[in-house]
Amino acid sequence: MVKSTKAAWPFVPLGSKVFDSLEIVSAKGAYLYPRNGPKILDASAGAAVGNIGWGRQEVADAAAASLAELTYTLPPIITRDRIALADRLVRDWLPGDMPGISFFGSGSEANEAAMRIARQYHLASGRESRWKIIGRDVSYNGTSLATLAVGGHDSRRKGFEPMAQKMPHANACYCLRCPLNKTYPSCEVACATSLEALIEAEGADTIAGFLAEPIVGTSGGALVPPDEYWPTIAAICKRHDIVLITDEVLTGFGRTGARMAIDHWNIEPDIIVLGKGMSGGYAAMSAIATKKHIPEAMSAAGIAPMFHTYSGHPTQCAAANKVLEIMDRENLVERVQELGPVLGEKLEVLQDHPNVVDVRGRGFLHALEIVKDKDSLEMFPVEDAITFKMMEATAARGVFTYFGGTGTVRDIICIAPPFIIGEDEMDMIVAALDGALTEVCSLVG
Repeated sequence: MVKSTKAAWPFVPLGSKVFDSLEIVSAKGAYLYPRNGPKILDASAGAAVGNIGWGRQEVADAAAASLAELTYTLPPIITRDRIALADRLVRDWLPGDMPGISFFGSGSEANEAAMRIARQYHLASGRESRWKIIGRDVSYNGTSLATLAVGGHDSRRKGFEPMAQKMPHANACYCLRCPLNKTYPSCEVACATSLEALIEAEGADTIAGFLAEPIVGTSGGALVPPDEYWPTIAAICKRHDIVLITDEVLTGFGRTGARMAIDHWNIEPDIIVLGKGMSGGYAAMSAIATKKHIPEAMSAAGIAPMFHTYSGHPTQCAAANKVLEIMDRENLVERVQELGPVLGEKLEVLQDHPNVVDVRGRGFLHALEIVKDKDSLEMFPVEDAITFKMMEATAARGVFTYFGGTGTVRDIICIAPPFIIGEDEMDMIVAALDGALTEVCSLVG
């Protein structure tokens, strides 16, 4: 046998002539620079990760200085960079009083940790029967077996059902395709009030937590709930002593025009899961934040949380801390508050296209949903691969966009640009989407 001398990368090709051969050699500001071809406007900030833009030298300098000073120490040990980042989160970014901070390496890790801690909190409180975490249909909370179980992403969970503990799922908050066949506002947010019946059916004394994104990210494509939704959910969870966990991995740190997306409804969860925007793509970091009663109960019961080898790596903490410093110094959350409606208005014109049934979102998180027939909401056949064709067509026009959907829900294109773009870049995004829609939808008929 002849030994391979080159890696097989990607591990499994995407099946796209454009993206399987794309090599990015550098990135600066809101642009990606391929080895071959012109620069590409990164209209999705990677996977909705970037906020301050790419290639900031001061972030690289902060990371390098930390690495030279302290390469590694165990995650629970106090270090300057860990404490600086944790303090900044508690002081400047989190709602209410949430001093319990623990760091991880990815959104999947942090969401699973939040699930474990909800269980451990109930164990510490003498409620051993509470172990279930309620998720939602049309959702995504990660790719570990536990987060696949609680999430509502059908295509990613497919095949792993025998390996993942079955968890209860609440109705999706998806007004366009309401799972209850109701219409807002006459529905009286039944997608939220129906949580009560689910809890009763499962048994309140078996439920440890409820986990959901405040605004559904890419799985549903920027699904913004009615204003009554989150206050209703929070009240139900409080009434049944269920730990309320909000997944802010994608929506946090200004992405929707608020520091945390849940701030739009003045809700203070028990646990918040953080990621992506915390480090802006400069470090592989995530975190959870909790109200103080959770670690206090665990400590009193002698129950310790688990950590991963590289959780809270000092270098990554230094990079994230500098990113958040820049966010505040340059008033980037306020910038999204100001320009988010402008981006939304510009994208809204695309709803005139005969195959665009909805344009939705908030802040710098928006999505288009593409259908074969607007009246019936009939989707294009799976084999038409609308999403990838759209991404390839926008890339050919110099704009990188991001895929959305769960397999069951599909043909969603997401826009989540860095916070530094201006109206000229917004116009480029709209023009690329408009041209791509005409090209792709005419090809499939």
